Amino acid sequence: MIIIKFLIVSEDQSISSILSKIIQDHNLGETIEYSCSQFISESYLLNIKAIDILIVSLPIAIVNKLISKFDGKIIVVSDINDKTIIAQAYLLGVEYYITKPINELEIVEVIKKVVKLIKLQKYMYNIKNILNMTGTKT
Repeated sequence: MIIIKFLIVSEDQSISSILSKIIQDHNLGETIEYSCSQFISESYLLNIKAIDILIVSLPIAIVNKLISKFDGKIIVVSDINDKTIIAQAYLLGVEYYITKPINELEIVEVIKKVVKLIKLQKYMYNIKNILNMTGTKT
């Protein structure tokens, strides 16, 4: 069983709490919550490679800096509704951009899609490794 690990980084503690509660209520994975300042000052303590999904409620400039350090999937939750900013987020590699107010059904469905993609990628990686191992023995 693959357990998905979420890192939630937000400037607003209530947003982090709502997102964490939704994830836990729907058994979608394990969550870690950080405020923006806490994440910036303590991120060196965090094994970011062990995180599958990063959910951020931060400005795109900060998201851009995070993307270079992160291999997982990123979901942005923002009150910014500007199409240029949203397009920029997708060009940076954001998987989904959700605008506030938070809709629980939307959050759950988006997360389920991203989790399905992650699991598929992990299964494909495992199959590739198995095929490589059997190919080297012959």
